[in-house]
Amino acid sequence: MKYLYKILSMALIGTMLYSCQKETYNYSEVNTLSIKKDADTYEVQQRDILTIDPVISTSQTDGGPYTYEWLVYKDVDIADYNISAANPPNKAKKLSSDKKLNVEIMLDPGVYHLQLTITDSKTNLKTYDQSTLTVNGKFYEGWLVMSNTSGKPTVSFVRKDGEVFLDVIGLSNKGMALSGKGLAAFSGVHKQLESVNVFTDQEFYSFNANDFSLIGTSGSLMETKIAPIRSPHYAINNINFDQYIVSNGSVYGALTPYGGFGKYSSRFSGPDYSVFPFFMTGSKAYTLFYDNKGKRFLHNSYNTRSLLEFASIPEEVKDGVVTVAYNVSAVGKTAIAIDKGANNEYFLVMKDDVDYYLYSILPDNASPAGMKQKMTHVPEIAKATSFAVSEANKQMYYAVGNTIYIYDILANSAKVAYQFPANTLIKDLKMFKSKGWSKVDPLFNRRLTVATYNGSEGELYYFDLLPIGDIENNTYSKKFGGFGEIEQINYRNPNL
Repeated sequence: MKYLYKILSMALIGTMLYSCQKETYNYSEVNTLSIKKDADTYEVQQRDILTIDPVISTSQTDGGPYTYEWLVYKDVDIADYNISAANPPNKAKKLSSDKKLNVEIMLDPGVYHLQLTITDSKTNLKTYDQSTLTVNGKFYEGWLVMSNTSGKPTVSFVRKDGEVFLDVIGLSNKGMALSGKGLAAFSGVHKQLESVNVFTDQEFYSFNANDFSLIGTSGSLMETKIAPIRSPHYAINNINFDQYIVSNGSVYGALTPYGGFGKYSSRFSGPDYSVFPFFMTGSKAYTLFYDNKGKRFLHNSYNTRSLLEFASIPEEVKDGVVTVAYNVSAVGKTAIAIDKGANNEYFLVMKDDVDYYLYSILPDNASPAGMKQKMTHVPEIAKATSFAVSEANKQMYYAVGNTIYIYDILANSAKVAYQFPANTLIKDLKMFKSKGWSKVDPLFNRRLTVATYNGSEGELYYFDLLPIGDIENNTYSKKFGGFGEIEQINYRNPNL
């Protein structure tokens, strides 16, 4: 027994001594890389050269050799949750195998993930770096200008960088001429939808927003051709992705590509109506129109093709406080202008046989009736032809002849903001602002764009605004000319 005890004790001591010996494993540090570029976001015009020369730092001098791979892919390609930098989508496109990227960008316009992968051939370890790449078409962002020159309808384009393209449709479609009288051109850009929709009194055209190639006309785009076209309007509902056309007071609808794009429907059914050419929407699953025939608001639900009346909720005052400003189903006034203000509040200039009024509606609210007031101290409002509401201040700009007025909604009074020469007629004015889904621009609600005609030439002016809404330096900041008689302007927002 004592012998066995000695054996066990010796074994235990041996084990302890072995465990206390210094380990002799060899560890080697892994070579790590860091990538430094001049930016994290890049913007390039289609067919231009993109150059990025990254600076690579290594923790060891004997690493490598290295291989390089530049890939691009879109968010829409990231359909699998396993997608990562180490496992890019199958649709990723390889741009280069060089350390320095220096390639002509032939990608479709859009926003991409740009990924650089560096592999250490000795260890097969990979280092990743990702950036955002925006590829712009030639006509990536700017003002659409619809005019008529010597009886010919013409769409021109004033790009964001100030370059002017006269007659972009003729420029992009050799030998093509629009028929009839030019009325309006609207941007239809929202993710997969990238179009410019042009209306003359005889035809509806849709063009690719990136290059102005023809997509189709009424025959291929509509169930029933609209003839003649009068007071057209086009809009996208960014809440539920419907598209709407208004003409002659009638409403037509189509889905965007997300819902399986098809032709525009026949005229929406519903109560006998003739809507003002403007569209209103909020967080609720319906779209609003104002019916000038029935003098009421009507609404339309997602993917339906009929207009419906609201339940009647009369005006209400409790304890001297207005709780319901007016009955949305029985307004009793005629709308002459609509535009969106701050917090998704839409303002409507209304009239009856005697006076002019300002109403507002809040589509986000369960009870949408906003405010109403009789417009007083508002010079020449009966002669006003164009209106634009600010989303920064409770202010509205309106044009009468050669004069721009600014109307303070809270004070219920207007003053002259700017006057052009006597022979200049203001044809349209728009506030530069978000369409609800576009990228944020620091000039939103800080720039008023005004189109004029002096009898021989159409011109476009930028007026930069002070925080209080007045015109900075009491004059325009930029001017563009060479257009025909301008009918309407609309902003082509950038691709998303």
